[in-house]
Amino acid sequence: MREKILIIGTSHTGAFYTARDAIAAGFPDLDVSYFGLPGRVYSSAIYEGGVFRAPESMPRQLAWMDRREIDFAPFSHILHVGERYALNHVMRLMVFHDVLEEPERTGRAFISSAALADLIRGTVARRAERLLERFGRDSRACFLPAPYPLARSTRLGAGHEYALAALGKRAHGAKWMALYEQIIEEEMHKAGLNVLLQPRQTRAGQFMTADHFARADTDQSAPPDKVDHRHMNADYGWQVFCAFAQRCLGQTPESGITAPAQQLKTG
Repeated sequence: MREKILIIGTSHTGAFYTARDAIAAGFPDLDVSYFGLPGRVYSSAIYEGGVFRAPESMPRQLAWMDRREIDFAPFSHILHVGERYALNHVMRLMVFHDVLEEPERTGRAFISSAALADLIRGTVARRAERLLERFGRDSRACFLPAPYPLARSTRLGAGHEYALAALGKRAHGAKWMALYEQIIEEEMHKAGLNVLLQPRQTRAGQFMTADHFARADTDQSAPPDKVDHRHMNADYGWQVFCAFAQRCLGQTPESGITAPAQQLKTG
């Protein structure tokens, strides 16, 4: 019998769903199910008695979803996708202050490194506590943060990530990104929760995902309402699933399998 795996979360589960053919071919011993909801609906969904259920009052679902609830019981491993760990708040803390112990000076308000670290830790700890309250301690569970925005989002135009662009100009940005991720791992460990950070091979510098993981027809040449620098393509889903499989399942893919070229809207 094949091992049953569940990937559940926000619209970011779409990257994995679009890679489903490659995942099935690369890991034939796994039976992978996908359950995603738009962020607002996901946040309002209830987890009770081992069943995760979207509220009836929120009918909107992702185009590829055909159900409103899922029972966790049959699954041996569960990958939760999409927690942001207050990323925007953390980046603004870094951008809008000069750190006393850092040599860079921009005329912004001062903050000590200890205070900045404590603010980040408190923010992340609250997110970890919320996950614990919602899902409890479950040895099957692994939590994957939402992907960092694409590198192209630092350019002016639709979808511009101001804080990300500004942080890229700060000399201490990379150092504080490393601290932020260290804090995520530490606070999740304190909560008894397993976390998998975004794999290095998918990144493009501090707080950014490489542009080749963008979905088709979502760059700044698209109509403004179609520009999307935050949702990733099938190749991203494949790369991250491989990292998850190696870390949590002790498995590597069958040779010669690559992510499919298919693209599907995830919102």
